Formats: sequence, C-alpha cells, structure tokens
Amino acid sequence: MKKELVSNSSSLIFIGKLWIFNLLRNIYSRILIPEPVFDELFKFDKPENNLIQKEIDSNFIIKQDVKNIKEVPLHIGEKAAISLCLEKNIPLLLSDDKKARQYARSLSIKTIGVLGVIIKNLELEKINNRQAKEFVNKLIERGYYMSPELYSKILELMDEAKK
Repeated sequence: MKKELVSNSSSLIFIGKLWIFNLLRNIYSRILIPEPVFDELFKFDKPENNLIQKEIDSNFIIKQDVKNIKEVPLHIGEKAAISLCLEKNIPLLLSDDKKARQYARSLSIKTIGVLGVIIKNLELEKINNRQAKEFVNKLIERGYYMSPELYSKILELMDEAKK
C-alpha cells in the first residue's frame, strides 16, 4: 500500500524541473504540504509551477493547515513541514535540506530526497539504470548541488539497485 508523506518546497521544485511527478506517484498516494511551503512554491513565476499546480489540482499534492509550527532553527517551510508530520502523525518527510533532514530524523521522522525517489523507482523497476543516471545528471544541470563524493555514491547505489 502506498503511503502519504509531507514535503518542503525545494524537493517539489526539483521534481517539477525534471517533470518526474510520476516517480513520486509510483511510491506515494499523496503529498501534504503546509501553507508556508505552498507560498514558497509559488513565490516566483517559474516553468515548473504549472506542473506543480496540476498536481495540486489533481489532489496528489494537498495543502494542509498546521496548528502549531515548532520553533526550530530552520526556514519556515521546513519548520512547517516537520510540524505537519508531527501533527498528522506522518513519519516521512520529502526534503533535500540537510539541516531539515537531520532535525526530522532526531524526531523519528524518516526522510527521503529527490535522489532517494529516483533510486526507489530504480529498485521497483519503474525506471532503468540509464534513465536514473539521466535524471541525476539533469538534476545537476538544473541547479541541484551534489558533492563529487555523493555523485559517486549515487552511481554505486544505482549499479547495486539494478542487480
């Protein structure tokens, strides 16, 4: 059974830049976003906004109110997303922000990022190794920062996943 998860804005923006919401749909039933994340997504007029809006219109991405945003040393979107996980008892956060991921894990919230979504689809044989590597390279082309060490590790994980 597919699960739901909560997301911050940056991961959804990169998924939109790659046009790979289908990869999220392969794994998750829906994505919840708090109001501050919604505001961040549409703060600037970007090409991926139309795709993100289609996912909202189809009720795959659902905006949710957060009653109590925790005061933690993160940006408002990450704070609200983690708070929504806690309020709705959703143990999974989609985020590529290192500090947000560390803080979420300290609260027993599991995390996944765009790279994890790609690898999970590779493991489920929804995409092949070549497609996975193309997505990773396109991520980098579109402004996703990845250290050379992480890039090397991701390629290794992809090779392991296809076996």
